[in-house]
Amino acid sequence: MNRKFLGWVGAAALALATFAQAQTPDFVIDTFDTSDEAAGWARWWGSASQSYDWDGTVDANNSPNSGSLKLTIGFDINAYGGDNQFSAVHYFGQSLDGTTYTNLVFDVRFDTNSPSRPQSKDYGYFEYALVPSDYSQVGLGSLTVPIGNGGWTHVVAPIDPTIAKLTNIIGVNLKLWAGDTSPNADSALTGQTVIWVDNVKLIGQTNTAPIPAPTASISVPKPGLSITASNPGDQYQRQNLVTLNPVSWVGASGPVTYSLTITGFPDTNHSAFQGQIFLIPATSLPGETAPDYNEPNLIFLQIGENADGSAYASLHYKTNEPSGNAMVYNNNPANGPVGSLGGIGSASPLGTWSLTFNNNTDITVTEPGGNTANFSISADAAALFADPLYAYFGGQPNQLANIGQTLVLNHIQITGVANPVDEKFTSPTIDTTTWAIRAADPNGLVVVPGDTAYKVTWTLPDFGYGLQWASGVKGPWSDTGLSTVTVGKTKSALVPTSSLPGVQGGFFRLYKP
Repeated sequence: MNRKFLGWVGAAALALATFAQAQTPDFVIDTFDTSDEAAGWARWWGSASQSYDWDGTVDANNSPNSGSLKLTIGFDINAYGGDNQFSAVHYFGQSLDGTTYTNLVFDVRFDTNSPSRPQSKDYGYFEYALVPSDYSQVGLGSLTVPIGNGGWTHVVAPIDPTIAKLTNIIGVNLKLWAGDTSPNADSALTGQTVIWVDNVKLIGQTNTAPIPAPTASISVPKPGLSITASNPGDQYQRQNLVTLNPVSWVGASGPVTYSLTITGFPDTNHSAFQGQIFLIPATSLPGETAPDYNEPNLIFLQIGENADGSAYASLHYKTNEPSGNAMVYNNNPANGPVGSLGGIGSASPLGTWSLTFNNNTDITVTEPGGNTANFSISADAAALFADPLYAYFGGQPNQLANIGQTLVLNHIQITGVANPVDEKFTSPTIDTTTWAIRAADPNGLVVVPGDTAYKVTWTLPDFGYGLQWASGVKGPWSDTGLSTVTVGKTKSALVPTSSLPGVQGGFFRLYKP
């Protein structure tokens, strides 16, 4: 049997050097030997026109008895704006355990007459992913093909078996976004792009590629709402709560304040990570995770950390700009409407940040040390934010290296409105009478109750392992019965003080018969 022990008192942890082995044959998705194989590919999303055809005259191996999938995409940045993109999907017709495959491989070729990016000097940012059973995406990578390269590129995309959601893979996804509408944008394409794809396969694990047993650790978590950027491969994922009730400041009888208190923030090696407040007017509760980009009107307080550990908040807004954010980050009138209003510094990201509307147009931002900065918007702009307006609170990583990092909030407050909020996250779950989750990966939002003694965390995959505990290292051992949550590449369980197996603590192990 396999066991993984970890314990406290003394924070002792014992690791095993055992391995699980797997052998899986390759799964051939499509080699496009016949036209029937092309029929399995279709548009998933994107406003750009898309056609999917079999081309018997083009084959990556130059075989006269085979062909390839021909993608023809009609990009038009002026017509489609931020949705100037295509996304193709192919469903397998069955569910696969993606952890038993080492790589997604395929061949791809761009027609040299395709539109290109002038600064990057390529045909665009081409991405590929696997599709789990919840129809999200597990990103595996991207490539760019230089202008003038009309040959085949062989792609070998490694599959990390610890990535969440891999155990039920139902399809593969290819996509290219070309919808950058900001000034001097390089990622904007207009014209007909032609791409050929061939020999799409999943390469199976063999017994020469063992899967290590999980490793585990114990920590003392900070109480509050733990918000982790847990969606794999998604550097711009938004992980937020949104108020169920409207909370606009416009027309209020006195000041209205939106505030959040941060008790945990990524370290200075992850300085691009941000905390955020979005104020979004909408006819009904928004169902989207990225309203700051999709919706036409936005107030945005961005909170970040500098390399020296100090912090800042910057205030942004936009009006009448759906599917775009050019105004949000623009501070130069020569480039269009200015939506970047300025900011304020702070000694640390930890503490209470507040956004106060003193009236319809005058705004004050207060940092944790009590210093303030004042801003204003026009009366015409303010009128666009009348109720119904909803408030988002959360964070996002902004860089791939920040995926897996965590922000902790222990207080969110909205005062001066008809539906005030005073949330201290004292319940073991998110209060669904106050909040809705709007997150790229909802599992990344976890409430840590105040009576939590410890958090036991272990790596994935953990096939066949269960969490057990005992009051002494010799046992007797029993299953904990604790609920677990998968966040990114890990699984964890929160241990209440009242549930500890021993008077002063206990011992835990991951056990596999």
